[in-house]
Amino acid sequence: MKKTLPLILLFALLVYLLPMVTLLIPHPSGSSDSASSPAPSTSSATSTAESEDPLLILDEDTDTVMTVSMRDYVLGAVAAEMPMTYSDEALRAQAVAAHSYALAVKAQCDGSDPTLKGAYFKADPVRRVGFVTDEVMQRLWGDDYEENKARLESVVTPVLDRVLLYDGQPALACYHAISNGVTESSEAVWGTALPYLVSVDSSLDLQSSDYEQTITMTAQEVSECLLSSFAGLDLSGDPSGWFTQLELSDAGYVQKVHIGPVICKGSDVRTALSLRSAAFTITYTEDKVFSITTHGYGHGVGMSQYGANAMALSGKTFEEILAHYYPGTQLSQ
Repeated sequence: MKKTLPLILLFALLVYLLPMVTLLIPHPSGSSDSASSPAPSTSSATSTAESEDPLLILDEDTDTVMTVSMRDYVLGAVAAEMPMTYSDEALRAQAVAAHSYALAVKAQCDGSDPTLKGAYFKADPVRRVGFVTDEVMQRLWGDDYEENKARLESVVTPVLDRVLLYDGQPALACYHAISNGVTESSEAVWGTALPYLVSVDSSLDLQSSDYEQTITMTAQEVSECLLSSFAGLDLSGDPSGWFTQLELSDAGYVQKVHIGPVICKGSDVRTALSLRSAAFTITYTEDKVFSITTHGYGHGVGMSQYGANAMALSGKTFEEILAHYYPGTQLSQ
């Protein structure tokens, strides 16, 4: 396990920010008391989280390193990642996933990346990327701050002492906003297999009003995006022949894109074209524009946040949600 984590860590950090945009998507309201499971003592959980060493996080807005307690980080990560309309059990699942992810990143950080300035990873609280501070919560929630903060603490505090482990080590519990109906494996996205980041069913995501998006781009826009991202492309011919083949993974995400004789990674093309998901189709229309349809939102690996809420609304506990999206992990207290 320790041998595989460093290989994927760099790539995981690059996509760590992608699922953080979920707050920009409207979500259906969840019940605040849906399928709540018995929780351990609040005081015990709080003391456990506060006894952990603080996290060192590089604030991308100020370019300074913040020292953040684990408790504040987990609360801030949940506030950044999920709307407060989501159900209790979904919020708890997110709290455990964020806690576990942070511990996994911290454990593998060796200080060799000078851009981190000694921090474990980056975040941008002002833009609600990674986690938010209490000050940002106040601006974000406005008149609802007191009510939302009280609910956030009451829901999350009881699970602050829970983390996901695999083979005795914190699990790199990646997450994203919405899958294409099936989550993707870490191997398909980053080239390295982790036993608990495998493809699982997430068909409840198809119910999301944000599941599908279609955008149009001119040939000039597509050309500029691709040529600035990939070397050796020849886009001098008819645009209708630029994309010759899309190779899909077993989960239905684009793994390879054939652009003439050049083969590009699907995730790289997604980044180049600023697409919501690597589950996409591209068509050159009669109107001389590219019509691109995406399914889902995010890299697709690990827990679907929409799927977690949908499972909670169907009566699943946070333990069951985590066991589903991270098979083979153990929930440790």
